[in-house]
Amino acid sequence: MRHIVLALFCIIGLSACGNRAFKPTEYPLRDGLIPALSLAGPVTVSNAQPATAPVVISSYAGNGLTASLNEITEVMVRQTQKEVAKNGHLTGNNTPKTITLRVDFLQSRYIAFFFKSQLDFEATLGDGQIIKQTVHHSSGVLPQDLDGCIAESVTVLLNDPRVKNYLAQ
Repeated sequence: MRHIVLALFCIIGLSACGNRAFKPTEYPLRDGLIPALSLAGPVTVSNAQPATAPVVISSYAGNGLTASLNEITEVMVRQTQKEVAKNGHLTGNNTPKTITLRVDFLQSRYIAFFFKSQLDFEATLGDGQIIKQTVHHSSGVLPQDLDGCIAESVTVLLNDPRVKNYLAQ
């Protein structure tokens, strides 16, 4: 009888395990986190991440969340475009500017009552500069931690002096 009960617990425990799809969404940034940006011309931000297969971005207690790096990058692209439009001011000679983004890693880990995430991204500016950054974020709520890390990455990107100089010249 003891073995039957143990087997039932194992089956029930395994049925609760698994991965669920996570849909990354924009986490709004409060005013002031992105400074006013001088723009020499219109800015186009694009997605350079081809990977569409789901990857595990969080795993805790047998349950995981998955999302593709392409869709994570797409959220970062849209939020970057939105923040440039909100904070940018045309000052130059109408020279078009481009930023190509690629998120290579996003993962959140549970650490004693809160989640801590890391996002690695690469930005290629239209003048050929390649900027690689690792961004950390933490929150008591897992979806906010993941989405907040994407938003934090946008803040890091648009506060980078190399990006600001490129956009202004």
